[in-house]
Amino acid sequence: MSGQKLLAYACGEDERQRYDRFAPEYGFEVTCVPERPLPENACWARGYDCVAIAAAKAITREMIDEYLAGGVRLLSSRAIGVDNIDFAYAKQVGLPVTRNTYSAASVADYAVMLALMVTRHTKAALLRNVGQDYNFEPFRGRELHTMTVGIVGTGNIGTVAAQRFRAFGSRVLAWSRHENPALKEIVAYAPLEQLLAESDLVSLHLTSTPETYHFLNGETIGKMKPGAFVVNTARGDLIETMALVEALERGHLAGAALDVFEGDRGVYYLDHCNQVMGQRELAILNAMPNVIMTPHLAFWTDTAADDMVRNSLRAARQVFDGEECSLLVK
Repeated sequence: MSGQKLLAYACGEDERQRYDRFAPEYGFEVTCVPERPLPENACWARGYDCVAIAAAKAITREMIDEYLAGGVRLLSSRAIGVDNIDFAYAKQVGLPVTRNTYSAASVADYAVMLALMVTRHTKAALLRNVGQDYNFEPFRGRELHTMTVGIVGTGNIGTVAAQRFRAFGSRVLAWSRHENPALKEIVAYAPLEQLLAESDLVSLHLTSTPETYHFLNGETIGKMKPGAFVVNTARGDLIETMALVEALERGHLAGAALDVFEGDRGVYYLDHCNQVMGQRELAILNAMPNVIMTPHLAFWTDTAADDMVRNSLRAARQVFDGEECSLLVK
């Protein structure tokens, strides 16, 4: 079967070009709009078979009802996680949802980059450099091969991140709800408390679920090794922000590198120039010389962008053709 119509929200020029390239292969007529999905534009999907979304905006019950009323038969996420979708309601009313998968190296490599930057004081050094202060004394860093790195979550991305850190010579500990047998030759799986107590750097690679909400909180951060670093390229709500701020302020943690932060949806991917944002926790973190923050960029590579669009189309085609689809959320 072919000829279904797909509406892609929050679709920039890069993604539009990829839809133009890949859509004919999967038999879809695609319309791309730059606007994010909102209740007021859910009616745009009338007459479409599938709606494709990114991860930056919540998909509410109201929007799901509007999609169904307009004939939408599938909701396709271009992101790995579907925590922005009221999936329980979508399932209740019979609207299938597919998630996505893309190059694990995109995020894993970024996590290593952030680890190198935060352990070598890159932010503070660059800011000093702008002011022409070239004193190197404050910037003595750490070398990864001397450090124990804790990988929390060994799915696709966590697995590649563990391999990358091991290639630097780090001792790698891992904790995951499901252990990966392929990693056991290069990492040591350990109880979470041991990983936190022994790791010089903890890199988070978990999905956002009710069980992982505030995975690092006042209690678990308190169990971390004094002087440790945190890297988060997964989801912002894995870390209780004020608990992290307090640990950094009292010197229990040496630094953090965050591609995401709690409450970043509705902040990142938008221009807030000359606006009062009301994001006090973001302002505090940005003001700290030992905290690096980037606006959820870890996934954004040419390879991953190809994967996101192609896999979104492939999954939709499999669902519409009644084939087995590994990306269908159950």
